[in-house]
Amino acid sequence: MPSLGDPNFQRTVVLIAAHSVEEGAFGLVINRPIDVDLAEILDELGLERPRGSFPPVLADGPVEPGHGFVLFEADDRDVLGDDLDLPHGLRVSGSTETLAGLAGGDLSNRFSLILGYSGWYPGQLETEIEENSWLIAPVAKSIVFDVPHEDRWVAALDSIGVDPGTIVDTGSSVPS
Repeated sequence: MPSLGDPNFQRTVVLIAAHSVEEGAFGLVINRPIDVDLAEILDELGLERPRGSFPPVLADGPVEPGHGFVLFEADDRDVLGDDLDLPHGLRVSGSTETLAGLAGGDLSNRFSLILGYSGWYPGQLETEIEENSWLIAPVAKSIVFDVPHEDRWVAALDSIGVDPGTIVDTGSSVPS
């Protein structure tokens, strides 16, 4: 919501990947492509660069923007380490092995590489939700992989019956 006033989250869709009262929350922004070539990242990591096209790299942050996370469709065959299981067959991994497997086609699933993550200390996200700084929508794999990046914010709002034209800034310093 505009009242949050943090430009890192202006018109973003954040997929909450982990949340607990004791440890806080960890999320990934899924609608902010950046001008970074995944093939170049594979080269920098010393991973084989397969032929073909790759999905755009996404920027998250504001935490550890140099660390990548892979968000991907998964099934039981695709467990390659300490991945986070999410609803609807989604999984998050910080492993270069997972990235290499997905980029190389060894795992024939859709994926996104996201640089950085969003984090909240214990109680912070709950407070922000109580202050109406966030709208909450259910996880939808179709929004994550089928909807173009530039349309994901509107699609997430639509999934909960909110018209983006009705969202107004009620006093934040950042316009919606």
